[in-house]
Amino acid sequence: MVSACVQNARASMSAEDFLLQFANTLPSLMPGMRSAFLRGAARGREYGLRRGFKTGKSQVAQFEAPIGHVIAAVLCSLARNSQAVTGTEQLEDGCILTANIPSDPKTFGGTLTIEVGRIPNGTAIEGTATIPGQLYDWGKSKKVLATLFADVPAFLPS
Repeated sequence: MVSACVQNARASMSAEDFLLQFANTLPSLMPGMRSAFLRGAARGREYGLRRGFKTGKSQVAQFEAPIGHVIAAVLCSLARNSQAVTGTEQLEDGCILTANIPSDPKTFGGTLTIEVGRIPNGTAIEGTATIPGQLYDWGKSKKVLATLFADVPAFLPS
């Protein structure tokens, strides 16, 4: 099921590609403008990371499904959205999955942490999206979480 989702993965333009494409549209009358623009963007990101800027959101949901089915649905959502799993942690009654949020024109990427745990009537998920180096993520965190929580029920067996 997960490998089928990888086949249909969605990938968008990265922040680096977006900046390069924008820099290429700058007029050739200002020869140093393109490289100055790209250096300025890189310095701005480095500054935000050094200062500890970050933004993010969290969301919680419960599903009346076995924990194994929910974990599989989460993995399918991550695969479909090109969010590579970078870490896992086993808990007594669940697990924590960590995945990359890919870079796009809004952000230079981030981290998605998903805690999946067994509850009396099913399974609970808590998702946290974090975008480091930025004070504002242009709605990226909210969109990543909304996509995850919309995908999970769609991937659960009927």
